[in-house]
Amino acid sequence: MNNPRDEAKRFMQRVRKRTAMPSSDRMVAETFTRLRYLPGSILPADVLVNFNEMLRRLYDETLVTLEDYEVLTYATGIPEEFVSTYPEDVAKGEKVAKKQGFAAGVTFLLTRWYPRLRRAFLSVGQGRMARGGKDFELQIEGLFKLASLSYEKQEKADHTDFMLPDAAFHTKNKTMAAVISVKRTLRERWAEVAEELFNLRTPNVFLFTADEDVTMGHVATICAKYNIHLVVWDAVKIKKFTATPMVLSYTEWASVRLPQLRQFWPKP
Repeated sequence: MNNPRDEAKRFMQRVRKRTAMPSSDRMVAETFTRLRYLPGSILPADVLVNFNEMLRRLYDETLVTLEDYEVLTYATGIPEEFVSTYPEDVAKGEKVAKKQGFAAGVTFLLTRWYPRLRRAFLSVGQGRMARGGKDFELQIEGLFKLASLSYEKQEKADHTDFMLPDAAFHTKNKTMAAVISVKRTLRERWAEVAEELFNLRTPNVFLFTADEDVTMGHVATICAKYNIHLVVWDAVKIKKFTATPMVLSYTEWASVRLPQLRQFWPKP
């Protein structure tokens, strides 16, 4: 007997082959282009001054880009795959429609396919969640490039995404280097991330997040226990953490904290 989850996985693989979803790299790059966040169109200094606003627009607009591609991939791809995979059901639906009308035929098919439809759209949602973290990381990296920041991308073994200006400088002078980890949400595994970052024994560790549901419980662990700076949207900082210095807004990080460290980095 077929496992419903395995069946759904194979089904969605066939759907995605009909119209391939672009990679996160391509999707984020398209968003940068659409917003005209391009070299020559904006000064590096202006990127840092407007870091929060630009990142927020990228975050929101990349989702719009994703939704556009989801329509191209799934709006016709899922129905077409149902029709080709379950022709017997379609034939029965047509018989119902001839006897009882079109609406009855559609109702028959939707009712019969409901468990499979639910799993199909659950897969769509899970795919969106899975790529969300990668998209957010690419948005941040793209702004680093526009701002002409020196950085080195890291392996994921210790949940470090970027070292600024690079790993070699961090080894020589941990007090002036910056370590950045990107976590789109703090719903999962944030305690493990915090522990691994703490083990780097670096004073300037910044956890970038897009999560708007940050709590004082997060702050107590991430900031107070592990001495990690949490970087959040400006609006979240103003609303919840004005009196919490270890929680930085993106504007604070880019306009205040970064220049304090950057003055000690080698000139590019």
